[in-house]
Amino acid sequence: MLFGHTSAPQRWRGAAAALAAAALVGGAAGTAQAAPAADPLKNVSYLGHAFSVPENWPVVDLTTDPTACVRFDRHAVYLGTPGAEQNCPAGLTGRTEALLVEPAADGGAAGTTVNALGHEVVAEAPGIRATGTYDTDQALVRRVLASAGLPTGAPKGAPAKGSPSKGAQAKGSAPAAGAPLAGAPAAAAATLSSAAADLTNYTGLGFDACTAPDNTLMDAWVTGSPYRAVGVYIGGARRACAQPNLTASWVQRQANAGWKFLPLYAGTQAHQIVSPDAEGRAAADDAATQAAALGFGTGSLLYFNMESYKVDLYSAKVLPFVSAWSARLHELGYNAGYYSSSSTGIADLVAHQGSGYTMPDALWTANWNNDQTTNDPRIPASLWANHQRVHQFQGNIEETWGNRKLPIDQNYLDVQLSARTPGRSLVGVYRPSTRQFFTADANGGVAGSTTFGDPGDRPLTGDWNGDGRDTIGIFRPSTNLFALSNDQGSTVAVSQQLGTTGEVPVVGDWDGNGTDTIGVFRPSDAKFFLTNDNATVSIVVAMGNPNDVPVIGDWNGDGRDTIGVYRPSAQTFYLSDTNAYGQVDHQLGFGNPGDTPIVGDWDGDGTDQVGVFRGSEVTFYGAAKDYPSVVYNVGFGNPGDKPITGRW
Repeated sequence: MLFGHTSAPQRWRGAAAALAAAALVGGAAGTAQAAPAADPLKNVSYLGHAFSVPENWPVVDLTTDPTACVRFDRHAVYLGTPGAEQNCPAGLTGRTEALLVEPAADGGAAGTTVNALGHEVVAEAPGIRATGTYDTDQALVRRVLASAGLPTGAPKGAPAKGSPSKGAQAKGSAPAAGAPLAGAPAAAAATLSSAAADLTNYTGLGFDACTAPDNTLMDAWVTGSPYRAVGVYIGGARRACAQPNLTASWVQRQANAGWKFLPLYAGTQAHQIVSPDAEGRAAADDAATQAAALGFGTGSLLYFNMESYKVDLYSAKVLPFVSAWSARLHELGYNAGYYSSSSTGIADLVAHQGSGYTMPDALWTANWNNDQTTNDPRIPASLWANHQRVHQFQGNIEETWGNRKLPIDQNYLDVQLSARTPGRSLVGVYRPSTRQFFTADANGGVAGSTTFGDPGDRPLTGDWNGDGRDTIGIFRPSTNLFALSNDQGSTVAVSQQLGTTGEVPVVGDWDGNGTDTIGVFRPSDAKFFLTNDNATVSIVVAMGNPNDVPVIGDWNGDGRDTIGVYRPSAQTFYLSDTNAYGQVDHQLGFGNPGDTPIVGDWDGDGTDQVGVFRGSEVTFYGAAKDYPSVVYNVGFGNPGDKPITGRW
């Protein structure tokens, strides 16, 4: 529908000058292809500004049609404020060159900002805000904005959108668990982030829509529909629909009403990937920034939207991209999710499980078979098996609840992940001769020391109280006593006997609640006996051979520790992703005869890797995930010391 004054077609005049002015805005046009100078144009006037746009772009009056879908996957000009009840098809993705011009409250910073990751250019002046989106032709959008006389320089004192704000986390660092990223609205983040993991955990039915529904619909559906989880597009260059409702206050309101969330980031697609590692990490950075601004703090699960692709053509780029996305989110303290077609993107990940890539914590499979479970014939039952799946079982349908109709995709969720503690493991030693524990800093210097236990005790480390910090403990073989400290040794917080003579102590977070508990390994029959409460054995599982050494870690990054063994005769680790069967999911030869096996998260990505302590050199060597290359090594301690690892 036409709105305002639309002039007769014209042609670009002064294009070089306009583009030169636009170049003053932060971010270059890059490889965008400018429209030919002879393209016919028309002027669209709104709020005292005339925008020169391609003649064939339709103009939509949002005041006349408040239910019109502001969708950026089609060329169009939208004038007015997007309605709260947009009628958008479900599941749209993709962006092209389009324009939304709406009234804006005075008092904002005038200027233009560019979000290159989001493929979005926003120009503001008193009373007006214009948002241009693009696929490959950023230059066209910037010429359109410049043609209306909007300021082309960046707002004074404001960082470009999609770039780190002043004081933001440096690359490779991470905020504390539960804390928002720098620049996030403090009130929203403070209210929501303490339960961030819970906001994205749910078992039951959910839906997703192209644009976040308004409060009235959400109120009607929470009382009348079977759904209790909602998928929302939080950002990315492929986010097709405008999101007038999606704000921190909207997320807060829905969370208070009992809704859970599937935050979805629609970014670079398979055929567009050029530098997989860099682009995967950049997508994770932007997704975490957008999530934090909405109140989804660290510990939340964020999904990347990868549409179906030709596996034979693009697998070699998609896999390292997803690995980088997952690893970077882990560094930032978020759980990583991945949405794709069951037959392409999901099958591709399954086929390369155990190939050294950092895998996402949860899969969201698109398989429209109307099966309201998370079973999928392309995902073995043993993979992503610990409440780590979402199934989109039907798409693009309309449902009405409480007299409110909405086009949706339908999902069944079974997601129960724990909040992730950012940061990599560090090392230390226990000196039997003096009963001293020494912990190292990141550079191999002494970070702390304490005396604890009696001669003959075995050293232990773990997070006994769920505060995200590992502390020391001991196991006394003479009495099968565990003594665990929450303050590095001055007091004993847990004192418990478990096991019989000859058994080996183990500790781990078996149920994913963030707290380590005790267990034992019986060498005579190669069985593990594990407790979730430091008292009662709740898990018994056999794995390995007599004379194997038990090792414990989170081998797949799902937040739960599982069993494994190290066979000294072969210098080989055998690791399982489950505590139910003792099956071998990872096998790795590493180290030399006489080495002592160790476990740690050497790169801080939330997944444990194995390694060895070489007593003859007093040096720790950490291995890559499922690959026998050294990714971490540090010398620390004295001859005769026993190795320990943890997050101090």
